[in-house]
Amino acid sequence: MLVKQSPNVTSMADENLLGILFRFNNDLTRHALHHSLTIPNSVGWSRDQKTMYFTHSTKKCILAFDYAPASGSISNERVFWTYDGAGDPDGFKLDKEGNLWQAIYGDGKVVKISPQGKVIGEVLYPTRCITCPVFIGTELWVTTAAEGDEKEVESAKLGGAVFKVDVGIGGAKEFKFKLDEDAQI
Repeated sequence: MLVKQSPNVTSMADENLLGILFRFNNDLTRHALHHSLTIPNSVGWSRDQKTMYFTHSTKKCILAFDYAPASGSISNERVFWTYDGAGDPDGFKLDKEGNLWQAIYGDGKVVKISPQGKVIGEVLYPTRCITCPVFIGTELWVTTAAEGDEKEVESAKLGGAVFKVDVGIGGAKEFKFKLDEDAQI
């Protein structure tokens, strides 16, 4: 999957600048799956590979789609989860049980969301700008961004750092992309 932003991006908050979610087949043909996106983020699949999750940061939600593994097509778009805090959902990873671990940029946390779309846990961090989690064994590592608000002195001290915490569960199996031998790069 790839997200393409407008080449004239001047402000991430400009709702008129649109991106597209593409699917690339193993022969490198591309197919537009979703249009009219601003600040799109993570993509992931349920354990049974029948649901695709997609974070749309500016809409403060994770969308879910029915997913057909054989064709890669998506259908039945719906809101899986919505964040009602001041921050924005950023990157996520799934664990072995199918829970999503969603970074919340601006609120200094990662929330654990069940396959039913309910928040069942959270990890708090000493800086606000949490960007993306990844599992290494049973540890959840997160990247952060530099603090942009000079009033947030404490957050700025650790902005840009990497943190880890043992959450007692490992990440879901990563999907591999296999390029056809005949594909032209």
